[in-house]
Amino acid sequence: MKAFTNHPHEQGVTYFEHWSFAIGIAWRLLRSVIAFTVHAMLPFITIERRFDLEATSQFLLERNRFIENAASVKYRDLPHYGSAANSSVS
Repeated sequence: MKAFTNHPHEQGVTYFEHWSFAIGIAWRLLRSVIAFTVHAMLPFITIERRFDLEATSQFLLERNRFIENAASVKYRDLPHYGSAANSSVS
């Protein structure tokens, strides 16, 4: 069980919070991949702004900042997964 919890706890989250975070990123990237694949085959279908390269890059940067902030806060200090994004970290 320790293999499943070491990394998430190092990041300041529980296993299920980490799972949710990772699945959220995977789901977002999958939707972008689908949009680009459709556009590649049918170039007259444009990629929605929320799935283009700039928006996808911004999404990844924001999520990376969130998890880095969570990792800098001790696990026991996080009441829930989203709290690190809205709190100041010292």
